[in-house]
Amino acid sequence: MSAGNKSTFKYFIMWILVVPPGMYMIFVNYPPVQVDWLTVVVFSILSFLAVYYPIKRNESPIFLVTWLTIPAFLMYGLFVEIIVMQLAILATLFNKSSSLSLLLRFFFNSTLFFILSVLAAIAFYAVGGEVNSLEFWPVLVSIAAYQIVHTFINDIALRIYTRYKRIKTLYTANEILADYVIVLAIIPMALSLYYMIYIVGSGAFLLLVMPFFFITFILRLYNNTEQINNYLQQASQIGQELSGLMTEKEVLHQFVSKVSILFNVEFAYLFDHKEGWLEVISSYEYGQFENIEIARFGKGQGLAGRVLETEEPIIYSSKEEWMVKTHDYMPDEIQSVICIPIARNQKIEGVLLLGSKKKSAFLEYQVKIMDLLCSYFTVSVEKARYMEEAVTKNERCALTGLYNYRYLEEQLTYHMGQVTNDDSMDLSVVMLDIDYFKKVNDEYGHQSGNDILYILARKLEAALPEDGIVGRYGGEEFVFILPGMTKSGAYDFAENLRADIGGHNFLIVPDLGDDKYPLVVHITCSIGISSAPQDTDEAMSLLRNADRALYIGAKQAGRNRVAMYVK
Repeated sequence: MSAGNKSTFKYFIMWILVVPPGMYMIFVNYPPVQVDWLTVVVFSILSFLAVYYPIKRNESPIFLVTWLTIPAFLMYGLFVEIIVMQLAILATLFNKSSSLSLLLRFFFNSTLFFILSVLAAIAFYAVGGEVNSLEFWPVLVSIAAYQIVHTFINDIALRIYTRYKRIKTLYTANEILADYVIVLAIIPMALSLYYMIYIVGSGAFLLLVMPFFFITFILRLYNNTEQINNYLQQASQIGQELSGLMTEKEVLHQFVSKVSILFNVEFAYLFDHKEGWLEVISSYEYGQFENIEIARFGKGQGLAGRVLETEEPIIYSSKEEWMVKTHDYMPDEIQSVICIPIARNQKIEGVLLLGSKKKSAFLEYQVKIMDLLCSYFTVSVEKARYMEEAVTKNERCALTGLYNYRYLEEQLTYHMGQVTNDDSMDLSVVMLDIDYFKKVNDEYGHQSGNDILYILARKLEAALPEDGIVGRYGGEEFVFILPGMTKSGAYDFAENLRADIGGHNFLIVPDLGDDKYPLVVHITCSIGISSAPQDTDEAMSLLRNADRALYIGAKQAGRNRVAMYVK
């Protein structure tokens, strides 16, 4: 039996032990008298509609059903009130946005509101309340006790349930205050309906209930408009944040995480489109980025592939709608899905898929909000790519792809500042120069020399220690900046590097002469080392010391060796 079925069975046992026996005992001991069942039917229908069609505040429903069940209680007693409330609870089964199963939802709510009805009725009778009484002040006091107990116990029960289920729910002072302000609104509404029924009969439903539902309709329209404006404001803020980011990776992460938060979804997947294929580049699940392997797929394959093919967004309200249309990776918890094409200059650049554990989690107007966000995203990605290219041109060597001398000097100054502020920190510079590199260029051609520089650059990157920096200082000279590494540690590193380079087969195709065939050549290198604070406390002096050790201690001593700076 699955976990969901076990929970449903548990709540069913609780319901079967509480509700049917409880209703039977109430009917036997407190039977309703002189019941107008047609009026009870009207109460039941209106209560059902009040639950099905609630007022909404900040996207949360406000159920005012008790202003209809209280008159039923005052007229016919507890048993009829329970019937009306239990029938109203059936409306919660049509709440598609809930992630709970239909049966579990019914058994839980039915049991909870049965208990609330009983406890509220006890409070009513405890303060001297009487059914069918028309004395205003006694009725007001007893109904106030009824409604306060009903609201208080309901709040306590929901807090216990959310804590037991580990559901993240934020109870603020404003929300608690709002619950009791609603009590103040419900009591006069309920008493007005109760007394009006005695005065004008069934016409009271036309005079009071119909205007209530009309106002509910107006408030829901206003709430939708407010929600849209709120989404637009947040989307604009996200767009501003994206535009301020400098790298494509930062833009990708910020976009996916912010969109997930904005639409309150547990799952988000961003796909990149290249030559008719979609490949996942960002996976976000339960508030964390995950490294999920998803095979690339083409047009028409899976939900994202269908969006790529049609270039139109799709929305699914439940798992049953999309399950038969995809065999791709999709977590079992997902119910609702929204999938949006990301376009730039009338070309599909990617696809964004959001998944929610709730049914019917997405509305049509949210597609427009996501289109706007995707526009911000594509513009920000394009800007970030331009900035990264500009930085690369400014900081990188065009031939080798390593950092250039300007960047190396900036970083050396920065790290030397850290050493100055912390005497216990070490900083080493390793300078490397290829031996007899001019002979390589003269014998095999400058293009072959460039090939060797490029291959060597990849080897230097592969050998780079953590937190280290490597760059091309000029010509055939390369520099390592090694924060936290001692002079002896730098020597061991350099010696291993020298031996590795000397034993490597560099494969080139000579560009001099008529015979152009692959050729293996070998090179050696000389290396100089200087460290701070042992040798100096100035950045440029550290670099000059390494250069001096390279030429005096290594080159003049016969090349293909490592030398440390000596004062």
